[in-house]
Amino acid sequence: MNIPLSRRSIRTRLAYRFLRALKKLNKQRTDTCRRYHMVKMAAYASMASAVGSKRAWSRALLWKIRNRGLNRWLVKRNKSLGLEEAHQELRKLVPGGEVMDVLSLFDETAHYIKCLTSQVQIMRNIVDFYSA
Repeated sequence: MNIPLSRRSIRTRLAYRFLRALKKLNKQRTDTCRRYHMVKMAAYASMASAVGSKRAWSRALLWKIRNRGLNRWLVKRNKSLGLEEAHQELRKLVPGGEVMDVLSLFDETAHYIKCLTSQVQIMRNIVDFYSA
């Protein structure tokens, strides 16, 4: 049964797009470091494009990939953060979070985490499949 891609779940669309991107990458001859970066970019792009333009984080992520590439977003701090500092750190972690109000930021963060979790599970399944 051939279900249109738009009607499939986000997880199915993510897996389909990520596997298609990996297939393209497999044809290219690059060094290990470059390949790592390309797989990382493919994973993020697959996740964001599977969600589409419905979410602010996916629009921001696709914009970053298209225009600047993925820079280091994660800022690690060892000190305890106050509420406003925690919001600022969260804004840095969620693509597009810099321009969101707090309620939208929390909603987008929850959805972003859900998609990241799906992405990790799909990657684990791929590794398990090919290492068996």
